[in-house]
Amino acid sequence: MVVSEFNEDTQYQICDLLENLQQIEKLKNKDIRILLDKIVKKYGGKVVNK
Repeated sequence: MVVSEFNEDTQYQICDLLENLQQIEKLKNKDIRILLDKIVKKYGGKVVNK
């Protein structure tokens, strides 16, 4: 699947937001996975731990 420029920009923004949350809120990777899982479940997805 080809990623459009819009989607690519959105991905970078999400990554920046998550990095900021890790630094400012001292969130651990597990906490971030829980947050992402709550979001993607609304769209029928699931966060996987690679």
